[in-house]
Amino acid sequence: IEGSTVEGSTGSGSTTEAVSGTTTKRCEEMQAVDEAVSKKIIVTPNPLPIGENIEFQPTSQQGVSFGENDRTPTITVNFEKPAEVQSVTLPRDQTPNGNVQQFEVTFYSPDGNKINDKPILSNSSPNEDKKKPAELDSSQIPSNTPISRVEITIVRTTNGESPKGVVLDIKACTEATTGSYSSLCSSFEKTTAS
Repeated sequence: IEGSTVEGSTGSGSTTEAVSGTTTKRCEEMQAVDEAVSKKIIVTPNPLPIGENIEFQPTSQQGVSFGENDRTPTITVNFEKPAEVQSVTLPRDQTPNGNVQQFEVTFYSPDGNKINDKPILSNSSPNEDKKKPAELDSSQIPSNTPISRVEITIVRTTNGESPKGVVLDIKACTEATTGSYSSLCSSFEKTTAS
């Protein structure tokens, strides 16, 4: 399709442009919060009841709801192996009472150091629109950096109550540097690769 423009230019300018669009994603994104990861999620300052953290999975119908005194809990997600995080979303339309309006995230590298000194604030979910969740996309996060731990602090809810119906939708690329990432990658999230 680009034939004519490539010939007309010096040949290098437009071709590299066309290529760079496709090489930025080196693997399919997949869902980082699976059952194994969710079972290891730690909540502070008030720990969840045993087994409750499995409800953080994006497949959960109910999510995790926090008690009245737990208005700004921090949710720590440890990945089984470092992954390049592409987006962090706390959807509101997957659970009946989802009310997360805004959150902030600190990313940690495999050596345990903070990647961002100040927590990155997500965009805000409009009260009236459940379809627009609070999220960070790849432009707001260090998406090419291997991350081993994500700390999410919920800072605001749509109704001023404690967070309810919380599920974590974290898309990540695993083993993006090698060409041999697991076949799982390709079957997950095919639709989101743009």
